[in-house]
Amino acid sequence: MTENMEVIYNMARTMIDTTYKDKLPTEDQIKEEAKKLRSLMSAMYPLSDEEFEFIKRKLSEDIVHSIGYADTLRSRDGKHQQGWYRLSENDGFFWNRYRQYLTKKWSRPVVERLHKTTDDIMNDLGDPLSEDPFQRRGLLLGDVQSGKTATYTAICNKAADAGYRVIIVLAGMMENLRIQTQERLDAEFVGLDSKYELDKKADSSMKNTRVGVGKIPPLDDSRRITRFTSVATDFSASVVKSNGLNLNDLRGTALFVVKKNKSVLNNLHKWLTKDEDILNLPMLLIDDEADNASVNTNAEEKDPTAINAAINKILITFKQATYLGITATPFANIFINPELGDNGAAKDLFPRHFLTLLPTPDNYIGADRIFGNGCDDDWDNRMVGFFNDSIIPIENEEQEGFFVFSHKKDLADELVDLPPSLYEATRYFCLATAISDIRYGNNEHRTMMVNVSRFTDVQNVTAELVQDYVDQLRSDLENYSQLPYEQAKQIRTIRALHMVWEEFALESIAGMTWENMLKNHLFKAVRRIEVRAVNQKTGAKSLDYYNYKNVGMRVIAIGGNSLSRGLTLEGLCVSYFYRNTMMYDTLLQMGRWFGYRPNYEDLFKIWMGEDAIGWYSYITDAFNELKEELRDMARQHLTPEDFGLKVRQNPGSLIVTARNKMRSGIKVPVRVTLSARMIETARLWNDPDIISKNNELCLQIIDEVNNDADCLQRMESYKDGYNALLWRGVSKDTIIKLVNNYKSHVWNLNFQSRALAEFIESDRDLDVWDVAIPMGSSENEYIVDLGNGEKVVVHPEKRIITEDKTVSKMLRVSERHVRVGAGGCSKIGLEKAQIDQLRRDAKGKPTDKTYLVADLMSCP
Repeated sequence: MTENMEVIYNMARTMIDTTYKDKLPTEDQIKEEAKKLRSLMSAMYPLSDEEFEFIKRKLSEDIVHSIGYADTLRSRDGKHQQGWYRLSENDGFFWNRYRQYLTKKWSRPVVERLHKTTDDIMNDLGDPLSEDPFQRRGLLLGDVQSGKTATYTAICNKAADAGYRVIIVLAGMMENLRIQTQERLDAEFVGLDSKYELDKKADSSMKNTRVGVGKIPPLDDSRRITRFTSVATDFSASVVKSNGLNLNDLRGTALFVVKKNKSVLNNLHKWLTKDEDILNLPMLLIDDEADNASVNTNAEEKDPTAINAAINKILITFKQATYLGITATPFANIFINPELGDNGAAKDLFPRHFLTLLPTPDNYIGADRIFGNGCDDDWDNRMVGFFNDSIIPIENEEQEGFFVFSHKKDLADELVDLPPSLYEATRYFCLATAISDIRYGNNEHRTMMVNVSRFTDVQNVTAELVQDYVDQLRSDLENYSQLPYEQAKQIRTIRALHMVWEEFALESIAGMTWENMLKNHLFKAVRRIEVRAVNQKTGAKSLDYYNYKNVGMRVIAIGGNSLSRGLTLEGLCVSYFYRNTMMYDTLLQMGRWFGYRPNYEDLFKIWMGEDAIGWYSYITDAFNELKEELRDMARQHLTPEDFGLKVRQNPGSLIVTARNKMRSGIKVPVRVTLSARMIETARLWNDPDIISKNNELCLQIIDEVNNDADCLQRMESYKDGYNALLWRGVSKDTIIKLVNNYKSHVWNLNFQSRALAEFIESDRDLDVWDVAIPMGSSENEYIVDLGNGEKVVVHPEKRIITEDKTVSKMLRVSERHVRVGAGGCSKIGLEKAQIDQLRRDAKGKPTDKTYLVADLMSCP
């Protein structure tokens, strides 16, 4: 932004935050306040119309989002009910400055909701000022890249205020992730840069550089966090000793940011116990990515895995210790054995005391919005989550000779070229970077992720090939972009860039012609792009965003596991993902493209293998069920131990988590409720005989329904209603016949014909049914013979049906989305007055479940 834009933006933010302290303003209110300010300040800080439009858009994107409430399962030990944190007396020094820091980035209501959520979590931790020993175990569950770090950073600040003397943060398994976490806590908890903190050779003036919260008054140098690690070094007993640091002379709170590495953790434990076995200092251990490496995967009769054992040893070193796991994929953690040790203390890391599902702000772009099936009224108009066009399928056939799923590490010796889709994605990243530079200036980070192999040698060769291509693009743009376009387009790379520009309709997004982009902007953007392999061989600082914080890093990051857990890829706008895995948790963690995309949500794209698109849609549905189950159990005041993991599992294709992480899991029959749930058969057999028999069955059932029903009701279309044929009073015998004889594809995992039919037959509450044929917007007409000379014309819903290339004899309805009915189709049968009231109760955002619950309540 220009200087004038920054001044007006900051003044507008302050004015809006002051005016709307306790509620979120509407977009119209934001625009009106900005318009008033522009008019008042036009003489001193003039803006062009384009600059003012940008400010209005940025204000709306930065301010207009809300966040819900957390849901928590708690043990029945009564600790939370005592509300120790709310009753504690402290001046809130660390939290108050962090809160001020956040209000410069977030809207005030969102910050206050974070305040409320973390207050509740603090009450679940042990009370550091009590005399009683404790070993608390808890887990926070939040979506991938959804702001979990901000939550545990707030907890660090509040824990320091409340009296926790030691805070240990386990920051993943890779050094680059540890460095990123240390930088974040330096800025948002400590307030001082740690780069030279433990460097004995560094000048003392270099050790007191204020960053982040450290710049927010009051600047009280006596209230400092003592760091035993830094950006430059993980925990080292010799480094700590050379700096004269120890816990005996500690004033205030000590902070350790360490890797989940057995040597580091064992050395830390050895150092902690060098003087005494049990430390009388209240300790909070935060385990980021708690499902990764922390879980004991050895059999019961064997010793625990090294990292798991080290974490547990560190915990019991302290008289008072709270373990707080953080994860987006809790599957492995749920399978931890919950039993207690002989002394009554927690034996392992199972979250026996509390399990909290964190809220997600509505400007978060997650699996639901990219792959979700949707259940709101507007789903039928969107046919997806909001970002359907953001995914570009990579055809499996294209990868022959390149990154086939089953490749070995020796592919590095054979790889001499890249698949066309990866070249296309690279060109798109160049164009998206140029457009972002035009919009927001050139000091923002921009990242492209390439995740095609778990082998470091393959990653490094891929990086070399991408680097060669970027060098060619850069050279050709430098030499030929100023030529008249008719001449410039003779250059193959420039012609290819123009094809991407046209294919993705970037002219309307950029607001300029191709010729303008080519001559004035594209080379300036591309010349700064770097290509980095990110893995153990290339070193921890492959992605050194820190060193580019003032100018903005432009990087194509190529890696595997290093990109798959915890690492935040700043300004990620293009992803190229061609990996296979059978595990829910690994797939979700690989989704680095989830997160917040303020100001460039119209630009981000994901190139993804065809198989993975289907997997993500399936997992999204399963994970949503898991979270809904947790919410339901929280409403019933059940405990983490009561939490029965109910995740749909397709044995031949996907598994919940690694099998060795499920060693404490056993297969048991469970009661599955179908109450208030939609069951749809969005996968069809691609077999003419089966299709014909299913069609004959449905026509026969319609005839029987018409003869059996008490009445046929034609529901007329009205605003927010639903147009359908509806039969009431149908005998369950007809329904059982349909369910038993309909040939459902095996991938309709919820539609188990025999079990459903037996359930319907055995339940007396299901003797009478409503049957409906929804009317859609398709121009195709089908004549349905109702007998006695009565016929009706049916216009079906518009649905895309495609052949699945990865599953034999399967057709997909609605492509990757597991939906057949339109959004809100569950309102069929309800009266208009009921629907209107339900919409009001849901504050204008009803879902299928809203109407399904109402249908159940209206049953006799």
